[in-house]
Amino acid sequence: MQAVILAAGSGTRLRPLTEYIPKGLIRIGDKTLLEYSLNALKHNGIDEVIIVVGYQSELILNKFSNHYNGLKIIYIFNHEYAHTGSMYSLSQAKDTIKGNDILLLESDLLFDPKAVRIALNSQFKDLILAADLSNSGDEVYICVDNNHRLTALGKNISEDMKKKAVGELMGISRFSDKFLDAVFKKAEEEYLQEKYTSHYEECVFAVNQSGCPVYVELCKGLAWIEIDRQEDLERAEKHIYPGVKKFIYEYR
Repeated sequence: MQAVILAAGSGTRLRPLTEYIPKGLIRIGDKTLLEYSLNALKHNGIDEVIIVVGYQSELILNKFSNHYNGLKIIYIFNHEYAHTGSMYSLSQAKDTIKGNDILLLESDLLFDPKAVRIALNSQFKDLILAADLSNSGDEVYICVDNNHRLTALGKNISEDMKKKAVGELMGISRFSDKFLDAVFKKAEEEYLQEKYTSHYEECVFAVNQSGCPVYVELCKGLAWIEIDRQEDLERAEKHIYPGVKKFIYEYR
């Protein structure tokens, strides 16, 4: 199985920190966010990673080159990163991942590496991981039915649905090649309408609604954070990193 890390965005909400570096190269402790993710993937048996780059891409290439800690790294470029969303970034890797199941990660995460193991060991082939609700005000809510199938996803779902949410999107998912084909087809339909700014999870949810089910694994109690804003970074440094540090260092 390949892993794909989406690392093309410019992280404007973290300026001035990201004025000269991409979010994946933000350092917490003695490593960058991308290093923590790559180490977690390696520890869990992944040996090939596709990184989709865009903003300040040369810094990521110079940092990791084509190998890191026994991992083979393939770079895909989203040259239109300033005007496109994460689905467009994922689409750029379509030909490289064709025929493979993937583990999909966002580049701005700090998490207990057990999350990767949960995704890989799940009974479901097509799934997204959900964390406990953080009440950050920026969460992507997730609702499920009694069979753990995704029923609602978004930041702006109804207040009633928010109350029923089992958690929030972690930015770690696992998809089969068949499901990815449907996602890429959905994205192509949007591109024909000159819609290029969708997030990948929006296309995933649309495919789920069309009859290709996506399931949710709730990582209850697992330390995790997505770093989009300055307050996220402060919380990561003060609360999340101390909680996952012992696990991270086991997987160096």
